Amino acid sequence: MRILLLSLLLALNCPAQQPQMAARATNAHALELFQYFRQMTTGNFCFSPFSSHQMASLLMSAAAGDTRAELATLAHLKDDSAKETEALEALRASLAGTVRRGSLTMEMTHSLWAANPAIFAPDFLTSSQAVFGASLQKLPAGDATACAAAVNLWVREKTRGRIPQIIGPASFPNPAHAVVAVNTLYLKGRWLNPFDLKLTKQRAFQTPERGAILLPMMQMPLGTFNYTAAESWQYLEMPMSDGEVRLLVLLPRDEVSRLKIEAGLTQERWDAIGLGLSEYDVNLMLPRFAYSTQLSLKGLWQGLGVKRLFNEDEADLSKGLPGGGYFISDVSHEAVIEVNELGAEATAATSAAADPFGDAPEQPKRRKVSFIANHPFIWVLEHKTTGLILFMGRYAGS
Repeated sequence: MRILLLSLLLALNCPAQQPQMAARATNAHALELFQYFRQMTTGNFCFSPFSSHQMASLLMSAAAGDTRAELATLAHLKDDSAKETEALEALRASLAGTVRRGSLTMEMTHSLWAANPAIFAPDFLTSSQAVFGASLQKLPAGDATACAAAVNLWVREKTRGRIPQIIGPASFPNPAHAVVAVNTLYLKGRWLNPFDLKLTKQRAFQTPERGAILLPMMQMPLGTFNYTAAESWQYLEMPMSDGEVRLLVLLPRDEVSRLKIEAGLTQERWDAIGLGLSEYDVNLMLPRFAYSTQLSLKGLWQGLGVKRLFNEDEADLSKGLPGGGYFISDVSHEAVIEVNELGAEATAATSAAADPFGDAPEQPKRRKVSFIANHPFIWVLEHKTTGLILFMGRYAGS
């Protein structure tokens, strides 16, 4: 029997230490995934490490033995069930608090799908609901087309139509024994300081492969932003109106710098870059963009040490599915990002040498600088309260 893992997602105060612990584990996972994604294309890509991490954590709660140990390593968790559960619950509560306090729209859901819900262990269902807010959904019996339609309809609704389809009938070779795990995360927010639509004009953007192309470039001649820079990069924070979610943009000075920075980007370096932020008057130019990335995470998870989960003879998911014989056939993932003059919207689906950075120099506050993002850059949507990376990617114009 198989489990086809699906998980969908994007963009979030309770005791600070616990949610930050879970956020740090997610961010370590994020930077590891980034190193795989960056090698796959010279163009655009985006993904939700939070979606991938949530699904790994949910599966970890269903797993036992070496299967659980491999998932714990992937998720940078120490396999201490009580502490991990508390941290994950606290992170979820912190994100919910952000939505209650601000104008941010965010919806995060998890669901488990089966033709026969009785196959799940009661303790697993209870913990899944408590920690992840998971609900149990019934698949149409014996009809692969109807099964796919039911899951895709749920996905479309939870992502506001941004991801219309992520699964097909071929994913249900035996509908009576199919088990699908789905998580969704949707975020939409407005900038604290929106762009003036009248200033958006077609301007040149330098791509790695096609040279200069014309793109709609948003402009803010003199905005106040948190900013820092070094010889090979610039770094800017763009807050949402709620102040708890922000877009972070790491802009390498040139293509050679970008390649070195991406190859050397670790969690420690990413954290260190942000320490130099201070308030500046910035002449800002940023492309308006919208794109998506869809792929299987199975190979990436396997590259990070998760082997048994995908092996029919070795997978042990007995804590969640005591009947035995279940394994994960795939982990599909799709992420969508849109950044425009008013704000950002994102959603994602997951179905299941010399230091190029250098130190940010001490700079006087309120100095006027220019941040012209007319060549490839790295971006992150982050929950500022916990430091959690919700979405991440590279924009390269194509």
